[in-house]
Amino acid sequence: MELRHYLRILRKWLWLIVLAGALAGAASFYATSQLPNQYQAAAKIMVGESYQSLNPTTGQMATSSALALTYVQLVSTTEVLQGAIDELQLNISPRTLRDMVSASQIEGTQIITVRATDTNQTRVADIANSIADQLVKLGPATSDSELIKRREFIQTQIDELENKIQESGVQIEQLENSLKTATGVREAADKRAQLEQLRAQVTSWQQQYTQYVNYITPQTPNRLSILERAEEPRLPFAPNMGLNVGLAIIVGILLAVAVSFVIEYLDDTVKSKDDVTRVLALSTIGEIGALRGGKGDKLVTANEPRSVNAEAYRILRTNISFSAIDKPLRAIMVTSANQSEGKSITAANLAVTMAQAGYRTMLVDCDLRKPSQQKIFGVSNDTGLTNCLLSHANLNSFARPTRVENLRLLTTGPLPPNPAELLGSRSMSDLLAALEADSDILIVDSPPVLAVADASILARAVDGTLLVIDSGQTRRDSIARAKENLEQAGARILGIVLNRVSRGNSYYSYNAKYFQNSGESGKGHSGAPASETSH
Repeated sequence: MELRHYLRILRKWLWLIVLAGALAGAASFYATSQLPNQYQAAAKIMVGESYQSLNPTTGQMATSSALALTYVQLVSTTEVLQGAIDELQLNISPRTLRDMVSASQIEGTQIITVRATDTNQTRVADIANSIADQLVKLGPATSDSELIKRREFIQTQIDELENKIQESGVQIEQLENSLKTATGVREAADKRAQLEQLRAQVTSWQQQYTQYVNYITPQTPNRLSILERAEEPRLPFAPNMGLNVGLAIIVGILLAVAVSFVIEYLDDTVKSKDDVTRVLALSTIGEIGALRGGKGDKLVTANEPRSVNAEAYRILRTNISFSAIDKPLRAIMVTSANQSEGKSITAANLAVTMAQAGYRTMLVDCDLRKPSQQKIFGVSNDTGLTNCLLSHANLNSFARPTRVENLRLLTTGPLPPNPAELLGSRSMSDLLAALEADSDILIVDSPPVLAVADASILARAVDGTLLVIDSGQTRRDSIARAKENLEQAGARILGIVLNRVSRGNSYYSYNAKYFQNSGESGKGHSGAPASETSH
């Protein structure tokens, strides 16, 4: 399948794609607008204290990282959840709170992120902080009350040592300055002794200070501390209206595109020249757009000779003339695989264009089951082809002129009970020969190929056959069987006429612009255009 084929499918189903995207976006907008705002707050907890050490060991970091995964699971336990409920006096169950909170470890670190989600903007941060506090309380470093008291005492000693070290530093500086100004040897010796004694004392205090600090801040991998407390969020994080609507539109468009391609894949109708070439190995010698109105209004070659469709019939006439270079065409049958594909309208308009080009044209309606030509030209069907066959009367008694110069019409006349036998009779062969002798071009409108055997019978008596296909309606197997039936009957198939071609077809989009730019409406004109030459 070529790229242009994909583009043609997308162009054909563009209305469905746009509609699906719009409906999906509108539905998402309505559904999202009905949802309450969701707020989220997060607190961060550190497991272990290796980040405070200048030279943390690999074992400490690995242990803290492994413990972090354990504490992540503890967040959803009833003990932690119930503790937060009691602390905040929430009127909810642990199961409900479990759906509102979550925890995760930041990859590659010892940090746990505790998140809370709630529709209450002010309460969500309190929940996150309370869960974090409950988790910290589970740590072993906070469960030993004696250890806490001991640390409080050591902290007091640390503060006193800090003051002594600072005061001694000032005294050392003063002694050093006074030593520089000493006048006597004895005075200088005394001050040096005092200075050495004070420095030794400071060194002793610093050693004690270091021991106390190391004790009060042990490097344990199983110690929890809050790094960052949750703050009240300013904006809701959900629902995200733009994201939801955008995703819904994209999904709607993708589904519509998928449905379009599935429909096209399952659709086995003939829609384009490429389909004709691929399925039938025949050339398309005409493409006709859809005609509006009743049968009498569809004779566009006579009513609107400067319209796009009238020009399409003239192009069909020209292509037929090219097909007759090797063998002249005097009798042309127009048929289709099934009924209601537009064969009769095609035959009538083709006959008009032949007459407009100067050919003495005879249009014969050989559809002795559902005749249409009398409706198209607005004449009676009291007498016609069957009368000629049965009475052997003069042809001119039944072939009637039309409002188009050079065009005569022979309708079916009364419908017989045995159409196939009548069309296959010797009288029919003689009549067709007489019609050919009395005209330049004979156009025969026959019944559908697959409906009855009439078309196969007539195909042997004409010089060429046009097979009309209703674009987008005729199924591939039907037209393939019609071609096979005609070939078995010995028919010379001139080509395919694609009828009711979509306005999106490249031929029609180009010609519509051409006719619009030239300012030719085609309404109310009669006769052949100036570009037509007589033959």
